[in-house]
Amino acid sequence: MNEPVSFKGNKDGIVLLLDSTIEFELLCQMIVQKLWQSRSFLGEHTTLIVNSGDMSLNEGQRLALKVLLQSLGHEVKYFLPEQSVSEQETTAAEPEAVEQTAHEPEEEPVHDSLSESLAGIEHYLANGALAVRKNIRSGQKVAYDGTLIVFGDVNAGAELVATGHILVLGTLRGVAHAGCQGDKNAIVYATQLCSLQLRIADMIARAPDGESTERRVPEIARIIDNYLVIEEL
Repeated sequence: MNEPVSFKGNKDGIVLLLDSTIEFELLCQMIVQKLWQSRSFLGEHTTLIVNSGDMSLNEGQRLALKVLLQSLGHEVKYFLPEQSVSEQETTAAEPEAVEQTAHEPEEEPVHDSLSESLAGIEHYLANGALAVRKNIRSGQKVAYDGTLIVFGDVNAGAELVATGHILVLGTLRGVAHAGCQGDKNAIVYATQLCSLQLRIADMIARAPDGESTERRVPEIARIIDNYLVIEEL
């Protein structure tokens, strides 16, 4: 059985192989898990080639992945949207060593062990981002100097504030303010973006009165040509 997230090596460097048929939210959690397990091999700063196999990632998903990987200390060299890894690529020895010492049965569903595997992720993200692995309840506020990643839902009445990007791998119904110190390159990404108010730097977007904010597709908010734009993915 092929792993949903794995490594291969080719002449250009290390390839991060993804099974993009998996729900994007779960795939992102699997990526964090895999990079955490492989940190001794990858080191703190590695340039990766991202290959999503036969299914191309859309622009928003690529941007979200770039932000996620940058938060983990890695850069994306380029994406391979539809090509399979060529036969000339060879398996990187070090990641296989990590897999052998993980002591996880091959048939075990990856999502069953995510919570345990991500147990130390806050320390891993300490240099560039904060990962919160729980739902943010109404009345709670999470503020961070850097990129903020939430693996869960952000309820109405909750607030997220970050000097960098905000990624919510769940439903965002609360208020989110990315780039709060003026970074207009910051983004807000959510699997379901249902917020009544979004802010990036000094720009604000509000949902029209009486209009349903329930969304069924991932969306990304960013500043384009001095407008705060929210795009469906």
